[in-house]
Amino acid sequence: MDGKPKKKQRHFSILVTGSSGCGKTSLINRLIKDTFNKEHVPTQHMSKMKYVAQVNGKRINVQISDTDAERNYEGYSINYYATMDALIIIYDISNQESLENVTDICERRKAVYILVGNKSDMKREINKEDVEIFAEKRQMPHIETSAKLNENVTEMFMSVIKRLIENCGNIDDYYDRNSEYDGDDNVPITSKRNSSCSCVIS
Repeated sequence: MDGKPKKKQRHFSILVTGSSGCGKTSLINRLIKDTFNKEHVPTQHMSKMKYVAQVNGKRINVQISDTDAERNYEGYSINYYATMDALIIIYDISNQESLENVTDICERRKAVYILVGNKSDMKREINKEDVEIFAEKRQMPHIETSAKLNENVTEMFMSVIKRLIENCGNIDDYYDRNSEYDGDDNVPITSKRNSSCSCVIS
C-alpha cells in the first residue's frame, strides 16, 4: 500500500436527444444490446446505460443518457446539457417535423456533437441535401442511420467516442478498471446498466 488515494473512475457522458418517435432508444438498444423492437414504446423518464468501448486494447467507460419521449423533462434536460461531454441529436428522415423540432437543440451544441437522421430504411420525407446544408451552416457532422437494419449505428456512436478521446486531456482516467459501473448516480434518473461491448477503435 502506498497510501495514495484511489482515483475516481471517470466516464464520458453522451446525451441522445431529439423528437418523440425518432428512434433514440432504438439506436441505443441496437448499440448496446444489438436488439430492435418494432413496437414504439415511448420512454417515460430519463435513463442512462453504461457502454464500454475497446480502444487500442483498453476499455473506455461511456455513459449514454436517453431523453424521455414527450420531453416532459425538458426543463431538467436543458440543465442536463451542461453536464454532457457530447450530444447526439436525432431526427426521423421520414418526418419533416422531427427535424424542425430539434433546431433549438442544435444551438446548444457541445464541443463534440453530431446530427443523426435515423430511419434511413423508411420512405424519405426530408431532402438529404437540405439537411447537409443545414448541418454545414452550423458546422455539425451529419450521418444517416437505421436502427432497424443496423446501418451506421455503431459507426455513428464510435465516431463520437473517438472524437471525445481525441479531445481528452488524460484518457487514463476513463479506462474501465472494474466489471461493475463506478459512475455518479446522484442525478435522480433511472439507471439501466449493461457492461458488454464488442466495438473496437484501432
